[in-house]
Amino acid sequence: MQLAHAARLLADARSFAALAPLAAAAGVDGPPVTLSRATRASAGLTDAGVIRARLVTGPGALRALLADVDGRSTPRALRDTARALATTLARHAPELLWLLVLRDDTDDGPHAGDVTLAAWSPTPRGPRVVALTSNPARVLDSDADTLRALAACADPDPAGTTSAATADLRTHAGWLDALGRDALGARFYHALEHTVDALARSTGLADAEPARELALVYTTRLLFLAFLQAKHWLDGDPAFLARHFDACMATGGRYHDRVLRPLFFGTLNTPRRHRATTARSFGRIPFLNGGLFAPTRLERRFRTARFGDPELGALVVTLLGRHRFTAREDSTTWSEAAVDPEMLGRAFESLMHADDRRASGAFYTPQTLVDHATTAALRAALLAGDRGADTAPAAVDAALAGRPLDAVDAARLRARLADLRVLDPACGSGAFLVHALERLATLHTLAGDPRPTSELRRAVCATSIFGVDVNPTAVWLCELRLWLSVVIDHDERDPDRVPPLPNLDHNVRVGDALAVPPALAALTRHAWGGAPWGTTAPVPNAGASGTAALRSRYAALAGPRKLAAARRLDALERAHALATFDRALAQLRHARRDLLDALRTRDLFGARRTPDRATTARLAALRADVRALARRRAALAAGGALPFGFAWHFPDAAAAGGFDVL
Repeated sequence: MQLAHAARLLADARSFAALAPLAAAAGVDGPPVTLSRATRASAGLTDAGVIRARLVTGPGALRALLADVDGRSTPRALRDTARALATTLARHAPELLWLLVLRDDTDDGPHAGDVTLAAWSPTPRGPRVVALTSNPARVLDSDADTLRALAACADPDPAGTTSAATADLRTHAGWLDALGRDALGARFYHALEHTVDALARSTGLADAEPARELALVYTTRLLFLAFLQAKHWLDGDPAFLARHFDACMATGGRYHDRVLRPLFFGTLNTPRRHRATTARSFGRIPFLNGGLFAPTRLERRFRTARFGDPELGALVVTLLGRHRFTAREDSTTWSEAAVDPEMLGRAFESLMHADDRRASGAFYTPQTLVDHATTAALRAALLAGDRGADTAPAAVDAALAGRPLDAVDAARLRARLADLRVLDPACGSGAFLVHALERLATLHTLAGDPRPTSELRRAVCATSIFGVDVNPTAVWLCELRLWLSVVIDHDERDPDRVPPLPNLDHNVRVGDALAVPPALAALTRHAWGGAPWGTTAPVPNAGASGTAALRSRYAALAGPRKLAAARRLDALERAHALATFDRALAQLRHARRDLLDALRTRDLFGARRTPDRATTARLAALRADVRALARRRAALAAGGALPFGFAWHFPDAAAAGGFDVL
């Protein structure tokens, strides 16, 4: 099948009758049989929102269900219906191999007229659905390419060398591959790498490293906007970025200066009431806050750097404009033939050179491993400690499986979740943190929290999710994915009413989690009895709770109040660091005084002890460390750079004895 033919089939799918050619393209080409209302009801199709349906019989065990869906029943009608139908058909007809062809039968709304093709494979947690969702009014190249791949599965054995049952299984396996995300992802990563390289070269900067970092900053911002564009939050236009590029090129070009800079800094990063005329001309654009669209330190350093129009066009029109984006991450139950936030992690890996990946340990973590490890860790944390001791393992297992709890178990779970802290000390692009955020929000709902999903995730993100990574770009992508997870399930259709993003820069930090802070390193060098001085028990920190409360408030602030809170947080962190250095200095000085007192004390015969070589070396080392630590302390007090340290960047967790989940 040619790409143009595949695009035409998708574009023609504007009625219930036009769904049959899509099933035929996939190899299920028998005559459609209309299912009566009674048949739909007895099969459970009506409960899934199906208002009309036809059954198509293909070769052997292959079947297709064509259905019109009432899109008003849920904001995510086709996805929810596909999952419900997969569960129903897997239970009632597990011996058949199904393809779903669904259409949203509504006249308005962002998903009106959408068409979904879906298949599934069985898993212990239920069917895992893979799907392509397209809209006849705007068929993208990636949509047509996926349908073409689906059509290529229609005759897996043209020579007739295998049995009919084997051929059916091969066809179905081909559907799963074509509708899944991996095939699309491989093409997207390859194109993305070439686009970022070209974008970096277009700056004309002599140093390739900052040029590439600037290119990554702009690419990630535009990727984020592609997800928002898919939700119709950029002036309600699903082709907002490409349309403005075309308009800019028609009037002289300079897309970077005339469109992107005012869009990023004057619109997305500026409250609506403070926007200039140019910013208002973009239409209904949400105020996002969060720091994603604030000028970075690198941008301020290279103020004159600009990207070329051809290279920006390759990114905005060719790459982003030809791929479908979905803000819904791939999961153990759903995978979509579209670019989703999780793919940013793989994209980040693909954009790093192999030597850099090996040196930093930056490798993509498969979703199945993320799910398994997070489930096990949360189970252990929820059953640990005094508050969790009364929580029955069966209740925790039920909650983690998404099953409802009784009032007593819900109250116990709610108490345990209240101050649960999750840390990924090498968070990369955020695979574990995003998954933990979504699982914790679900647990809060099961524990009786009535707030909407997006509001719950916003709150959990501010109080329970923490990360560290040595790579600033990884931290940037981690924040981006957490932001997307916060806004993904927000059902607001008016861009002007989209809530701002939370400030996460005090939850996800740039730093080396394995680096030992100077104060602790000095203490460790002089450990007696196997433990460093001052580390045998947690040190009470009176300001830790205040830091936690301010950080939580800071997450929701914007404008001057945000800047004031950030300065206050920075001052508190520096104060915690200075207090840590003071404690270390006091203990080192005390240790040195103890040694000197022991040497000066006379024995029973009135003689002084003569220091041996080891004692002399220890005294010299203590003196050197005290001097070095005092210099570092003085530099910090004078406003010097604050090194990363858990004791001062996360003092509330340190005072509580650490994080609950690592």
